[in-house]
Parts: sequence; structure tokens; C-alpha cells
Amino acid sequence: MSSITQVSSYSQYLSLVRNLSNGQNNVDTLSQQLTTGKKSTDLNAYGTDTQKLLDLRSEMARRDNYIQNINTAAPRVQATDKVLTALEKMASDWQSSNLMPFQPGPASITSAYNANADAMKVSVDTANSKLTIGARYTVTAIPSQTGNNGSFDVTVTDGLGGKTTRTLNLKTTPPSDGKGYNFTMSGGPGDGTVLNLNFDKLSAASNSSFTVSFPQADQMKDRAEGAMRDIQEYMNQRFGDRFLFSGSRYSQEPVTNLMATKQTSKVTFNGAVTNTGDYYEVTVNGKTFGYQIQSTDAKTLTFIAQTLNTQINAASPALPMTVSTANGIITLVGNDPGQTFTVSTRVQNAATVENSSDTVQTTQTPTATLPQIQRFTLNGANVDIGDTFEMEIAVGDPDDPYNQKYYAQYPNEPKDLPAYQSYKISYTVTDTDFAAGTTTVSAVADKLRQQFAAAKPQPPVTIDAVGSGAGIGLTSTANLDPNHPNRTQLFSTSVKVTNGSLDNTVSVATLPPEADAITDVPYVDPPDLPFYDSEYLTKGKNADAYRKSQVSIDDGLNLSYGVSADEKGFQTLVQAFRMARVAATHPGKYDEYISKSRELMSQANDQLRSIHSKVASDMATLEGTKTTHTDANATLTERVAKIEGIDQTEVAARLSTSMNTLQAAYTVAGQTKRLSLLNYLS
Repeated sequence: MSSITQVSSYSQYLSLVRNLSNGQNNVDTLSQQLTTGKKSTDLNAYGTDTQKLLDLRSEMARRDNYIQNINTAAPRVQATDKVLTALEKMASDWQSSNLMPFQPGPASITSAYNANADAMKVSVDTANSKLTIGARYTVTAIPSQTGNNGSFDVTVTDGLGGKTTRTLNLKTTPPSDGKGYNFTMSGGPGDGTVLNLNFDKLSAASNSSFTVSFPQADQMKDRAEGAMRDIQEYMNQRFGDRFLFSGSRYSQEPVTNLMATKQTSKVTFNGAVTNTGDYYEVTVNGKTFGYQIQSTDAKTLTFIAQTLNTQINAASPALPMTVSTANGIITLVGNDPGQTFTVSTRVQNAATVENSSDTVQTTQTPTATLPQIQRFTLNGANVDIGDTFEMEIAVGDPDDPYNQKYYAQYPNEPKDLPAYQSYKISYTVTDTDFAAGTTTVSAVADKLRQQFAAAKPQPPVTIDAVGSGAGIGLTSTANLDPNHPNRTQLFSTSVKVTNGSLDNTVSVATLPPEADAITDVPYVDPPDLPFYDSEYLTKGKNADAYRKSQVSIDDGLNLSYGVSADEKGFQTLVQAFRMARVAATHPGKYDEYISKSRELMSQANDQLRSIHSKVASDMATLEGTKTTHTDANATLTERVAKIEGIDQTEVAARLSTSMNTLQAAYTVAGQTKRLSLLNYLS
């Protein structure tokens, strides 16, 4: 009997254990349902709805993937939209006269620097000049090789390839073009410039210089270049892991210097002739080329330019440029836009000689029986080309030209004195005479004697014979008139030596940028690259520059989006600003360039709007497709919830009941724990 009771007690114990385990499992299941909101995380629990649930989850995952793609592409498209908005505004703003005035504004000219004002003094008449470009002008005068002695060949250079020469003689030839003398420039960007120069003095070889600028145009140039730098920054915008406008070259910055042109530099030899011993040097990209004039060389700047040009072209390895010379000007043109090179020059002129004259001395005072004699001596071991020697013989008193004061002071003397008159005898050392032997002051003194002999009218004095040396003696042709005992001299002599300053100079200038032809603005199409593309110099062609990004945003729908820096609208915008910059640096052609710039600005604005409309359409497509996926996912979520979902209130109530039951079971188990093996076996 006892054994049956014992078995019954053990059975009750096992049943209690099973109830505790089942109760705990039931509580765990209900807790998980309440936490996850799903009936089960095990698909087997859904029976016939399992396949339907898998299909719904797959569609939701696919649409989530599309939404993620859209979220990646949309910010890039939005950033592109902002850049295009800024560029459109820039193109629109620059069509106003505030940023691009209709005229280049007045020119500003610095006061002329006269290297030797005693020899040549120049000023510029702005009212009668036609100025077409800002440049540094050099005016050089040397003794004329074709005109009479006292005539000068005056050469004007602008340092940019322009040059002109005309012969002047202030003593015999008055200006024929108005108040001053017109010099029309020929060659280079300043071609057609007319400089009206006034020569307050021109008596010996010398040079002067002055600078012309257009402040208003310069300001516009600065604005245009600033805008081009802004455009370059916009087109190099980076978003995340890629550049927005680089096509499919994601990590390649698309744009380099939008202002890049083929560099053109001019080396201008200012002056007209050279002297033996003059040394000229040109350094290009660190390579130095030099030449010193020899006694047997042609003494022309054309010769030295051709000599240095030959040296530069013979450089090994060859320099990346084309080098040519014409009219004493060396032109260096880079092979490719954006490639730059450096040019510097040096000239060392041979030593010059400073000549002078002693004070004129009266070596014999005139009397009734003796003539008056005066002497002076020219000093200096040698002379230079362009030196001018002048003596002036005056009869009478310049302060009393008609002797009225004298007659008033001496009323008893006869009124038969000659009126005041001066006779100027001058000679300028020419390169021809210099080459023929006129290299000393003695030879110059003989030239003055020859000039004296040819003077008309003849002065009332005689001069010593040719070959008498550097000292010149002048003797009156008459003795002192006894009827005028109060006179002490019959003539007076003054001497002036003007040393020429033939210090030649060399100027280097990089020409202002030349725009493409106004009538034919070039565009490049794929796969060619425009000049400003970062791979233009290395590749020249690259279809990837134009290839847009693609994104899958729906079943069978792949969207190509993005804008290339090589788009025609960008090319037009760049050309418009290049035209504006050229207008500012070529005031003589300002009207035509500025008109073309405005035309291109308008075209660029229209083309950018067209590009922008595609970007706006892409934004709308992305946003609309994302909304479709989001709405579809909401519907799918509801359908999944109907299969997986629970009634929160019901599950909570069941969980509460299960927990109470489990608690009761544990209470019973607690009492059972007081059983021992001894009690069980008894």
C-alpha cells in the first residue's frame, strides 16, 4: 500500500515540474510577442501565410534599397542645382553696365621720364592722341641717318610688339600734324595707337619713357578675373567621395585655369643703334643667351635680336615655344595654353664719354686797328654718337636788340650800329661720321668749322682753318669803329655741349590675353576636352569627362544624372568672361569685344537654364520615385502586420494570466521543495 502511495506522490511531482516548464515557456512566448509585436520570429509558425510573408518582406527590402540609392544621389543633384543657380545669376548680373561698362573709360598717362632733359624733353598731348592699349612707351632719338645734321630719327616702342620711327628737326621742320608730332604705332596689340608728342627739347641723342593705363578698364579686368576664379571653384565643387562636374572621373578635379592662354612674351630692344662693347642678354626658363657687339658687327638692334633669336632656337633640349624676330623685337609664344615660361633680360652699355668746353676767352680786345679774337677748346678724349656741340655767335646786345639804350646813353655817337643778331652753328655726331673717323673732339672741331663755312648768312667773323685741333679761334672781320669809342667788343660767343645718352634698354612684356575670334567662338564636343580641362594637356580627349552618373531607382528605371564641366553652357560662359577680359586689355577694340561678351553671357544664361531644367527634372524624378517607394512600403508594412501582428491588449491579458498561473505553480513547487528522500521512501 505504501508503495502505491509513494508512486502517486512522485507522479504528482513530475507533473508539477512539467507545469512549471510549460508555464515559463508560455510566459516567454507571450513576452516576446508583446516586445516584437509579432506572433513569432519563426516562419514555421505562420503556416500557409509563410510564402506570402516572404514575398512581402522581399518587396519591402527591394524598395528600401531603391530609397537608399535615391538618398545617395539626391544630395548630389541638389548641390548641382545650387551651383547652377549661382552661375546663372553670375551670367545675368554681368550683362549689366555696372559690371561691364559700355566704354573703357579715360586713359591715365604718367609724366614722361626724360633720361637727359638737356638732350630731349618729351610730353604727351592726350587730347590729340588716340590711345588703344595700356603700355610702357619708350621714345629714343638718335642722329638721323638720312636727314641733315641736326635731324633726329625718333623711335617709339610700346614693349608689346609695336614700333614706329619718324625723322624730326625742331630747328627747320615745324610740326605738320597739329601742336605736336603724331607717332602711329604698328604691330602688336597696340597697333593703330596714335601718340601726339611734344618735344620741348631735341638737341642730342637721348630717351624718355612714360606709361599709359586705363583705370576703369583695369578694374573691370580684375572683376572678370575674380569671376573666372569663382567659376573655377564652382566647377570644382566636391560632394562626398566625388567631384560634381568631373563626369565619371569621380576623383579627378575637372577644371584648371580658366584664364589659360598661350603665353606670348615680347623682348623689345629700345633704341636704334648699338655700340661696340654693348652686351645683351636674354634668359628664358633659366637658360641664358648673350652676345657682345664686336667692332665688325652691324650696329643695329635688328642684328642683336636676330643673333639672340638664333641662339634661343638652337637651345638643346628645345624650349617649349616658338621664337621669332622682326624689327628688332623677339617674340616668344608658348606651345600650349596654360604652359608658362619666364623671360628676363640684361643690357650692359659700353662706357660713355662726358665731353665739355672751356669758357670762351677773348684773347685780343678789338681796337681801331685790331680785330677781336675769341677762343675756346673742346674737352674729352673721345666722343659718342649722338653728342651735340653748338656754338652761338652774337653781334650786339640781346637786352638792347636795336641799340636804343646805347643811343640814349651816348646821344652824340652815330646811330649806325647793326641790330642784334645771333648765328648758331651746331654739329651732332652721327653713326656714319663716327664710323668714318669722327671719334675725337679735334674731329668734331673740324666738323664745326665745316658747318661754319656752310652757314648762311655768314657771321661777321672768320674761323681758324680745318686741322687746327680741338681749340677753335674766331676773329672779327672788322676792327672797332672809332665813332663808337664806348664799345668794348664786336661779338660774343657761347658754347654748349650736350652729351647724348645712348644707353639702350631691353624691355620684357607678356602680352595681354588674346580671345578667340569674335566671329567664330570654338566649342569642343565629346570626346575632345576644352582647354581648361585638367587633362587637356596630357590627353586631349577623354569620353569619361562627359559620362554621367547612373542610379537605379525602380524596376527597369535607371536615371542618368549630373552635369559635366565640359558642357557647352560652361564653355560659353568661360568664353564670355574671356571676351570681357580681352575688352579690358584692348581698349582700342573695347566696343566689339564687350558687345560679343554680352552676347555670349546671354547665350550662356540660356544654355545654363536648359542644363538646370534637366537637373530640376532629375530632382523631381528622384523625389517622386522616393515618395512612391515610401508609400508602397507603408502599404506593405500594413499587410505584413496583418499576418505577423498581434492584439496588444489580448496578449497583455494572456501574459498577465500566464504569469499568475506560473506564480501559483511556483508556490506549490516551493511547498514541494520541503519533501526529502526519506519522506518519500517512508
